[in-house]
Amino acid sequence: MKATITRNILGVIAFPLTAWNLIMSQLNKVAPSGQIIQTKHSEVHAIVTGKGEVTVILEAGLGSISLDWCYVQPEISKIAKVLSYDRGNYGWSRTKRRTLTSLDSVEELKEVLEKLNIKPPYILVGHSFGGLSMRLFASMYPDDVAGLVLEDAVHENQYLSNNENKKFKSLVTFGYVTSLMGLPRILKQRIGRKFLIKDYNRHLKYVGYTLGAFKTIYREYIDSSKSAKQLLKSEPLPNDLSVIVISAENPSEQWKQQQSLLSKLTTKTVHIQTNSGHSIHLEDPKIVNDCITRLIIESSGI
Repeated sequence: MKATITRNILGVIAFPLTAWNLIMSQLNKVAPSGQIIQTKHSEVHAIVTGKGEVTVILEAGLGSISLDWCYVQPEISKIAKVLSYDRGNYGWSRTKRRTLTSLDSVEELKEVLEKLNIKPPYILVGHSFGGLSMRLFASMYPDDVAGLVLEDAVHENQYLSNNENKKFKSLVTFGYVTSLMGLPRILKQRIGRKFLIKDYNRHLKYVGYTLGAFKTIYREYIDSSKSAKQLLKSEPLPNDLSVIVISAENPSEQWKQQQSLLSKLTTKTVHIQTNSGHSIHLEDPKIVNDCITRLIIESSGI
């Protein structure tokens, strides 16, 4: 791959910076918050909390990790079992997968659930890009899924070739190409979202600058058109599946139209429009917590 070759060349040319970057990564290293699950292709970092008849699965967005659910997982764990995890090489996970599509995520997640002996029913929660894999999971394993929450989730049309976001593609490519020599660290442009609790500042200082994080966000975006096509080819969701679509305030008419499409996934889809920014689970987590709780009560009758 051209970007990888360029990345390695820059790493050699700027060897002093590369050495400094690798040393800083080791100095900032923080132990994982959860456990490491060995799968066929990966070592997956997963955080499992709570207990109950229903398991809530939290899927983060592009560039985000399990810790992004710091305001959601503790609350939902009071009434259900909750699983969050790191995709690809985000956070403390490591993978040998050559592609990072939504199908790859579903396959990885299914294996993690089997390894941990976590049985259905599942309530799936997908933020942004993570909504694609949660919808694909629900399509592939309809009997296992009791409900679906799509938090300002991406519609597959967003990643079709004619809708490519060239500016974002340039940003993730630049970050990946210069990551070995540590330029993102110098510019303080880490991978990850804002608004996490202060207890995780040290964690973000480590996971936000790992080589794996820059590689994964680049790979996921490059493979995003494949993910979109996987959704297009998937089976429709069961018409009686309870779905809650939570939309952030967004001036883009295209985004609003795509949120409207998501609101028509099933006959039991509810659409909630908020005044929040894109990271609703971090900016106004009560909305997300209430929606998840609603589906837990509906599926288990607690």
